[in-house]
Amino acid sequence: LLTGATGFLGIHLLAELLDKTEANIYCLIRDKSLEKAQAKIYQKLKTFQLWDEHKSSRIIPVIGDLSQKRLGMCEPDFLELAEQIDVIYHNGAWVNAIYPYSMLKPANVLGTEEILRLACLIKTKPVHFVSTISVFSPSYAQGNLIQESDPLGMNHGLNAGYTQSKWVAEKLIMEARKRGLPITIFRASRIIGHSKTGICNTEDLFCRMIKGCIQLGMIPDFGDSTEDLTPVDYVSGAIVHLA
Repeated sequence: LLTGATGFLGIHLLAELLDKTEANIYCLIRDKSLEKAQAKIYQKLKTFQLWDEHKSSRIIPVIGDLSQKRLGMCEPDFLELAEQIDVIYHNGAWVNAIYPYSMLKPANVLGTEEILRLACLIKTKPVHFVSTISVFSPSYAQGNLIQESDPLGMNHGLNAGYTQSKWVAEKLIMEARKRGLPITIFRASRIIGHSKTGICNTEDLFCRMIKGCIQLGMIPDFGDSTEDLTPVDYVSGAIVHLA
C-alpha cells in the first residue's frame, strides 16, 4: 500500500516501486470513483514522464481518505485490504504551511493511527513512514548537533501546524515500534526536481518563493543560512532501496 501516491514524492515512489519490485501497488486515493482515481494517477505519471504502459496493470487504486476512520472504508473493505497487502509506504499527508495543527491533525495524525491499525490487522505489515527533518526545530538546532539516532524528545518550539502534526505522527510511529511493529522513518529535506529531466513541483513553497523573487527582482536576506536540496528521484530511490 502506498499513500500520497499523487503527490510529488509519492508519484516518484510509485514509479520506483513499479520499477524495482514485482509487486502490485495499492494506491490510496481520495476520489469519488476508481475510474477517476485511475485517471488521476495516470495523469500524474504522464506529467512527470514516469508512465510505463507495461507496468500499469500493477497499479491498483483504492478509494479512501486518511482523515476518516478506517481510511474512509467500510469494515469489510478495510479488512480485505489488510489481508491483501504485505507492506505499507505511508507517504500521504496534508502539507500546508499556514493551517494550524487542529486542521491538519485528522489527516496527518489520526490518518497515521489508522495506517498503524491496518498494519496490525490479520498479519503484521512493516510500515515505512515518510517524515521531514523539520520535526527538529531550528531553535533547537542552534548550537546542537542532531544525530540521525536522536529521539524526538520534547517539542522544541515547533510553531507550524504541519511540523507539529508530523512530530506527533512520529511519536505514534515510535510507540508502535516499541510494541513490536517493524517501522522505518525517512526524514526528507527540501525536495527539488528530477536530476535528469529537471521536472519539479512548481506548486510547492520553494518553487513559489523562487518565482516570487524573479518577479520582484529581489531576494530575502537569509544571512549565512543554507538549504539542503535533494532531487526527487534520489529521495524515492533511496527510500525504496533502504526499505
